[in-house]
Amino acid sequence: MAPWCPACKSFKEVWSEFAGWGHDLDISVGVIDVTENPGLSGRFLVTSLPTLYHIKDGKFRQYAGARKTTDLIALIDEKKWNEIEPVAWYRSPSSFQMGIIGNFFTAAMFIRGVYSTMTDTYGIPEWLCYVLFAILTIATGLVLGLMLVLCCDNFFPSKYIPLPPERIAHTPKDDPTDDDDIIDDTDEKKKLLKVIKPTTPASASKDTPDLRKRQPRTDE
Repeated sequence: MAPWCPACKSFKEVWSEFAGWGHDLDISVGVIDVTENPGLSGRFLVTSLPTLYHIKDGKFRQYAGARKTTDLIALIDEKKWNEIEPVAWYRSPSSFQMGIIGNFFTAAMFIRGVYSTMTDTYGIPEWLCYVLFAILTIATGLVLGLMLVLCCDNFFPSKYIPLPPERIAHTPKDDPTDDDDIIDDTDEKKKLLKVIKPTTPASASKDTPDLRKRQPRTDE
């Protein structure tokens, strides 16, 4: 429950009357304020208020039936709680993972309290609070990452894998020098150029000047 919840206020009288039957029913009836215990609200994944749980032999059952005093008494006296399926093991409030979620809820409420103190008591602007929280978040992430790397290096050091004996005894001088793929074809190119180069006959060279001369045109 929460003191600001209207449904909790209207249910308070019924719950108090039901608690009066606790001795006769041989049960313990309790009330938890989620504003003072944010970790438990995270463990139980409370999404609506008020939320009722029946706990017995380490099994958690969420009650979602009628909420009159007689209905609650019948739930215990007639053992109707056996008809309710217990929450799954991964959602059990006593499990390790739900404990972590509960710690996150507690940390969130702590940060919210710090934020309220900074803005209300010290008059720090909201934008400056957001900047400070952002810097703190980045710094915390860097520190956690560094710690993770150090833990990995200490507990799981990298193993040295020695080279095989044939690699250790190997030296660059042992590599065969094969220059067969480097062929000096300069002489062949010169020979090819000589073959491809056209030769001009001597007769053609003598006739060339005459051929270039244009015969004058005579009109008859």
